[in-house]
Amino acid sequence: MKALVLSAETPSACAVVRSLYAVGFEVTTLAEAWTSPAALSRSCAASRQVGVWKSADLERAVVELAPEVVVPVTEGDLARLAPVRERVELRSRIVAPTPEALDEATEKTFTSKAAEALGIAVPQQWVLGPNDAAPAPFPLIAKPSRSRVLRPDGTVGGGTAAYVADPVALRAAQAEHAALGLDTIVQRPVPGFAILASVLLREDGAPSLVFVHRRNREARPEGGPSACAVSLAPDPRFVEPAVNLARALGVVGVPAQFEFRVDGDRPPVLLDVNPRPWGTLGLALDCGVNFYGLAARHAVGDALPAPPPPYRAGVERHYLPFELRRAWTVCFGEPRPGFAGPWPDKWAAAIEWFFVPTDGLVGKFDDPLPALGDLVRIASRALFPAG
Repeated sequence: MKALVLSAETPSACAVVRSLYAVGFEVTTLAEAWTSPAALSRSCAASRQVGVWKSADLERAVVELAPEVVVPVTEGDLARLAPVRERVELRSRIVAPTPEALDEATEKTFTSKAAEALGIAVPQQWVLGPNDAAPAPFPLIAKPSRSRVLRPDGTVGGGTAAYVADPVALRAAQAEHAALGLDTIVQRPVPGFAILASVLLREDGAPSLVFVHRRNREARPEGGPSACAVSLAPDPRFVEPAVNLARALGVVGVPAQFEFRVDGDRPPVLLDVNPRPWGTLGLALDCGVNFYGLAARHAVGDALPAPPPPYRAGVERHYLPFELRRAWTVCFGEPRPGFAGPWPDKWAAAIEWFFVPTDGLVGKFDDPLPALGDLVRIASRALFPAG
């Protein structure tokens, strides 16, 4: 069987390629360049260097390769896939939520309301138009109502959550989001640390796979993707709301991840829903939970097992570029305006990122080339930012 993976640049792409290879797929990637890490994996049979792929690139690859499954990796993949999805599905199965479920799961106001209806705690938040004033004292968190949208010219635009310290910063965020046709969601900052629960549900709503991990360190002290994460036992405090919300959103047959913020004994607060491969997907795979391998096999007719099997807890994985970014920021940078949390200890930050190569998300002893490609790719962007 053949699989086409629509990105090769991220740790999640590396994990998807390895996941598919592990269950018998011959994997081809659409890569931006020869340095794309997932394209260099020994689990990748072939790669097409197309830059940032366009609809014609995807349709040509589907016709020529005839893959049984197509796997979008990034939010940009999902946005660019939408206009041609029906034509692609005439030839291949797409391992992603249905268009209706995807639309709801990526609309942050909708997911918050759905969570509240299930009794899941969410941050206090307001939806603002481009000219609305701040509804609460600063600092606040501002983010677009969707992370990514497809522009009329076929490019993808978007934004992420960020602290705003004053009305000027809020106005700038509102203008940026309005230019993409998006509202701005404003939230009070939520204290605590990040726990993420990932699930794969069968069509009857029963969980087939579950996995829980904690972010030990993030790419910046103020927050962001995982620099270091550790697997945890499947605590019902996180698994049950994740399963219930995935079921309510109709995200079945494909994986989804739910991010919670935890502060002591208070109920977990839902921050985000991620219905695509996530950055620490490789941690789950290393712990014995193959989300995208099983989802792809299910897409071609295999039944999803239940109940969820056990997995290894206490396994730690790192992404070196984010570890180095965090260490540099802590040692030589300053908090972004609006961040009121404690700043990490500089001496600890200077050394805590060290790890053995077997514990990386991208590079492995038996598959080292993705780490080399990642290094060259990042160095090239730093040295030639306009290239």
